[in-house]
Amino acid sequence: MKPSRLLSYPPLLVVTLCSLSVCQVDTKVTAGEIYKKASPAVVLIELRDQKGDVTAAGSGFLVSSDGKILTNYHVIAHYKQATVRLANKDAYDEVGVLDIDKRKDIALIKIRAVDLLYLALGKSASVDVGDTVFSLSNPLGMLENTLSQGIISGIRLGDGYRYFQISAPISHGSSGGPIFNLQGEVIGIAAATLEEGQNLNFAVPVDYAKGMLTATLLRSLESVYDPESPKKADAAVATSGVPTVPKIPEDMKASSLVYLEKKLHIWSVQDAKDELGDSISYREGPPSSPADIFTFNDPTKQFRVLELSFSKVDMKLIGIFAYPWNATWDQCKQLWGDNVRTMKNADGTKFHLYKDRHLNVLVDKRGTVLSVGLY
Repeated sequence: MKPSRLLSYPPLLVVTLCSLSVCQVDTKVTAGEIYKKASPAVVLIELRDQKGDVTAAGSGFLVSSDGKILTNYHVIAHYKQATVRLANKDAYDEVGVLDIDKRKDIALIKIRAVDLLYLALGKSASVDVGDTVFSLSNPLGMLENTLSQGIISGIRLGDGYRYFQISAPISHGSSGGPIFNLQGEVIGIAAATLEEGQNLNFAVPVDYAKGMLTATLLRSLESVYDPESPKKADAAVATSGVPTVPKIPEDMKASSLVYLEKKLHIWSVQDAKDELGDSISYREGPPSSPADIFTFNDPTKQFRVLELSFSKVDMKLIGIFAYPWNATWDQCKQLWGDNVRTMKNADGTKFHLYKDRHLNVLVDKRGTVLSVGLY
């Protein structure tokens, strides 16, 4: 019999393989062990518009060696094309749908693959308020395999189902990612965050998804496509929807970053909403901070999201952080040169601060741009 590719933890901690099932002991593992073992099975799901451009992103996780992936229904609902990227950077453009549950916001999708590592599912029915949990996902669609820790803050009753309120931080792009217990088992699927509250996040219990795993009829994404109305889009902003926005100015189409730079110290919050649409999140800066931060989707789709900082004194725009879909430090040097002062961080990232302009660029160890800041 071919060996299972189920992700396991060190033998003394967890696992003995028994035929096709997994016999686990109730032993806790560390956050580092969860990350090391589980991160290869967490995927990034890029959603594409009719032109083939990436306009949104979500997370998911492998539940079989042949490419079955659990995610949220809302991640795929409004798109006909998608790409699944594995942690090892392999990409799959043929993404099919095996099953969906609209009420509980679950989707089982599949890529054409073999011999993949996948995650063990726990029993969400045994979860209690106060239990420690971990989230592993792709916030903003770019900070891949981000691990966060929290607790089960509450078990809430929805319309025909229950859901977990969790304190483990999640963000846009985290939807569909796994929520783990202290044994390293998946007990939930990250689903939503309430922007108006303080760290109010929600997950769907994984037990609801187990009955879907035997589905075999593979359909296209287009077969489950749900055209999104403006009203639905506004309601979906807290998870991963894209709100409608006014007509995009022609000079903004050329470069949203250059366009926004001209608005520094001019725009108010309302000016930003008039041109970018409603903000998708808001963070009130602490008393020591000079600014409050509003996050917007980029209507030009040149960036994943735009974070705009507004002065607490006169509420004028004083800072911009843009998170690109795919940019390199070499491309930045071609645009702005390399007259920079570089600061190295402990995690391997680098801040390039320009000496001749109010601009900084954060890059990872591979030279991929994580954010561009203007002030």
